[in-house]
Amino acid sequence: MTGRPHSLAPEHLGDARAAAALAVTVLGVALFIAAVGIVVSGLTLSATFDPANPPPNADALGTWQVIGGFILFVVGLALAGGGLTLLTGSLRARVPTAILALATALAAAAGGIAIILRGPSDLILVLTLFGLALGLVAAGLLLLRPRP
Repeated sequence: MTGRPHSLAPEHLGDARAAAALAVTVLGVALFIAAVGIVVSGLTLSATFDPANPPPNADALGTWQVIGGFILFVVGLALAGGGLTLLTGSLRARVPTAILALATALAAAAGGIAIILRGPSDLILVLTLFGLALGLVAAGLLLLRPRP
């Protein structure tokens, strides 16, 4: 028996890149699910106030949360779609998916740093953002790595 054993990874990716594509897909789906929660939270924010004495801008309080949630919704779908496209055999999606993963990682790290600098921070949220950034950086760099 010569050569390496047959792998389930697509031939154009190899094992490491296939694992990176799977990681990008899973993290994209997680981001999509979080985005849905953020949008719902933003839409229902005004209902959390006392109806007899709401703040003057209660209707507009969740607007930026909804907008940010929709942006995360699109980014999560793009990451998941890019990873799935790679796993189904597309050769062209490797570089755009890697660039999107690295850009999202940069935004997640910047968000984590902004939360820390804001003052008393939510440790779970900061660790989640840095974990997302670490996973996407590793996957993005593996996808950009030249094939041996």
